[in-house]
Amino acid sequence: MDRYKTSATLLLIAVVFSFLQTTWADDDDGKLRIIAFGAHPDDCEFKMAGTAVKWAQRGHHVKLVSVTNGDIGHWRMAGGPLAKRRTAEVHEAAKRIGTTAEVLDIHDGELMPTLENRQKITRLIRRWKADIVITHRPNDYHPDHRYTGVLVQDSAYMVAVPFFCPD
Repeated sequence: MDRYKTSATLLLIAVVFSFLQTTWADDDDGKLRIIAFGAHPDDCEFKMAGTAVKWAQRGHHVKLVSVTNGDIGHWRMAGGPLAKRRTAEVHEAAKRIGTTAEVLDIHDGELMPTLENRQKITRLIRRWKADIVITHRPNDYHPDHRYTGVLVQDSAYMVAVPFFCPD
């Protein structure tokens, strides 16, 4: 029974990616489109900047997304000034390593796996036309990391459901 479920799941994934490749073929330059989601500004940069540099140097399109704005993740400062500082750091890192960056305006420590946030993540994956999606594991020790993993895992499936948050 499990073998049939696995086969059906793999077939569904193959059909979905075939559909997506046909849909996205219009602006295909033959390069991969990779999007990585970190819970905080610096998560993607610390955990995968080396890999991102290698992909970017080969001409692939890499986007690093911070799902929260990092406004409480410092021992001395917090709030708007910290969020602005960390956003600026992420954009500077992106410029140096040859990637694209985006920081969502969700408060650090307050990320929840809501429908609204799933829609945000799904839209980002669709708009980037991602071939590869990378994120935290969904059983991480930190709630923001954990919920980022859950949101991206859910969105990676929902991205192929055409009537889920249509633009």
